[in-house]
Amino acid sequence: MPEFGPNGVVIDNKPSEPAAYADQERPKIRRVLLATLLCGVAASIIVALIGAVVAVSVNMVSSILGVSTVGFSSRDGFMAGGFLAVMMACFNWFVFYIVIPVTWLVLAFSIGRFPGRGISRHVVYYRWGAIWGGVLVSLPTGFFGLTMGGSAFWGAVLTGGAIGATSGLICAALFLAVVRPRQQMTDNVTDVF
Repeated sequence: MPEFGPNGVVIDNKPSEPAAYADQERPKIRRVLLATLLCGVAASIIVALIGAVVAVSVNMVSSILGVSTVGFSSRDGFMAGGFLAVMMACFNWFVFYIVIPVTWLVLAFSIGRFPGRGISRHVVYYRWGAIWGGVLVSLPTGFFGLTMGGSAFWGAVLTGGAIGATSGLICAALFLAVVRPRQQMTDNVTDVF
């Protein structure tokens, strides 16, 4: 740290010593690209599966209870927007050539960068997986819900966000299972040759 004399003149300007941890080399994290590619494909499939499970479950419950599903088929209403989001999620695999590259980009620049930055806490991966999953699914469902107008927009956004967040949590778990950042950061690998 520099020393100052009278009137603020710098007397000694020695460069400060680097921190002790700056000399240590971060371990190279492996399998991040593999995990990103797998999670991108899995996200599209998981969203379609969640949409199908929700659609079948709602149909079965309404049949058992004898409840009319007229609210789903109307053009306006929260339930109509939710039904739109579920149907769009079911056919997510149909536009995989758009969905998968976008998912790869988002994963590569979000949770794909965490291991290289030394982030090993799992909760961070789950949080950002859920956030980006919710955003990526609720944006298109909200756009089409907006064309329906009224409260259908909110039904589409919230239902799409819930489906996407659930898919994001599953993808974050898959990412952590493949990469294992905590284990790779704590392992001390010594090369003999």
